[in-house]
Amino acid sequence: MLLIDGADAPYWNGLADGALMLPRCEACGTWLWPASDRCGSCGSIQVAWIERAMTGTIFSWTRTWHRFGFTEALDLPFVSIVATVDDCDIRLLGRLDDPDQLDPQIGEAISGRIGSTRVENRDIPTIIWSRNA
Repeated sequence: MLLIDGADAPYWNGLADGALMLPRCEACGTWLWPASDRCGSCGSIQVAWIERAMTGTIFSWTRTWHRFGFTEALDLPFVSIVATVDDCDIRLLGRLDDPDQLDPQIGEAISGRIGSTRVENRDIPTIIWSRNA
């Protein structure tokens, strides 16, 4: 388990423990992202963290061919994905498992697993997306 605080701590700690946890207002049912201690729709402070399946569709993507800060541990090139998580319309960033370097398609179905990215001297939980067969 990571030792993180702040509104999004359950997200990061959930990933570290092997689960995708996302916040939802218990009063009106709105999914909240970025994470917040108060619902922007109804003002309620009743926020529940709900485990979600790591399935979704590609909203956007980019292939990175050069190094920049904190990417030293990644093989080049790598693909970053913004995915819309199924049934909750939350969009999350992750990395695409892309051994064939085929261009992803917007709207393509994907599934995720939890991996890690080495940043300086620590491993950060990361969602690694894969194309559905």
